[in-house]
Amino acid sequence: MVDPSVLACMINAAFRLPQLSLEYLYNQISEAQIQGATLTGEQIQEEIIWREKSHCIDQHSALSTSSTFSLVGMPPTDSELFPPLVTSVQPGTVASFPLLFRHTESYLGEGAGARTVLIGDAAHTIHPLAGQGLNLGLGDVESLSRCIKTAVLSGGDIGEFESSSRDEHFPL
Repeated sequence: MVDPSVLACMINAAFRLPQLSLEYLYNQISEAQIQGATLTGEQIQEEIIWREKSHCIDQHSALSTSSTFSLVGMPPTDSELFPPLVTSVQPGTVASFPLLFRHTESYLGEGAGARTVLIGDAAHTIHPLAGQGLNLGLGDVESLSRCIKTAVLSGGDIGEFESSSRDEHFPL
């Protein structure tokens, strides 16, 4: 488990440092944990400040995690481009959520007289933090509407799907 002050530093760095520096910091934290050591928030902040300097980040800009503009005066003109700095994380509140994707074996009803189609959350689930559930559901609706349109334009029964044409007309 990482110290909450280290997590606060890393959250700020994630919005401001290039990926290369973030990977280095992640590796430092991981290696320390493997060796049974712990890094403090001060140690990580020192490393972040050094990395900001190496990337030519002005300490008075909104990109700087060491900026004190929020405490002493007017924020820099670019401050609206970045989230505010995280100052602390309440101990015991850190949690993780596995980002899972699950879907049904069949999107269409099976057997004689089956006239059902599963779309959206009935057909598949994705963790809310992944942010794709609505997009997947809208894609399902678009695919289903194309299938219905094709059936209506060709004079077919909108509820009748041949097993050979399922993937062609309703590619979910």
